Amino acid sequence: MVPAMIRSVLVATLLASSHAGLGGGGVILIIPGDNTFGYDLELRVGYSLNPTFQVFLSGALDGGSFAGASFRAGQIVAFGQYHLLVKPAAMVYVRAGIGVGLSRDVVPGSTAAGFAGAAGVGTEFRIAPNLFLAPEVFYRNSQLSSQGTDMQVQVVGLQLGLVYY
Repeated sequence: MVPAMIRSVLVATLLASSHAGLGGGGVILIIPGDNTFGYDLELRVGYSLNPTFQVFLSGALDGGSFAGASFRAGQIVAFGQYHLLVKPAAMVYVRAGIGVGLSRDVVPGSTAAGFAGAAGVGTEFRIAPNLFLAPEVFYRNSQLSSQGTDMQVQVVGLQLGLVYY
């Protein structure tokens, strides 16, 4: 019983600290009338308030090719992340956030911007004292607009990340 209490105190102490992550993976990029396979990259920086709840700012870039032309869209999103299960070796979480979406590929020579939302569910497996390997399934949606042109960009993906607490 005492080792279990010590372990839970150590996990709680570890998870009330800085939060940083880097991830990437494959996506299905969906724009009106077309979709393609592509890639995603994500960087996150924030704070873990306690073992179950983290807040962080995420910058994500998604890209792919449509008919030979590359298309990239980014998001800057403020997230809340909640751990459904917290164990020393593995954790399960859900996250959701809102922010802004950006792309220079909606209208040539112009930056399209608009409301963005994102959500994900994943696990974190401890690989070192403060480092976790985090596979995640996610969804991103941006309503982009520039010079009278509107475009919805949706992304469904699977990424593998490294997360530091």
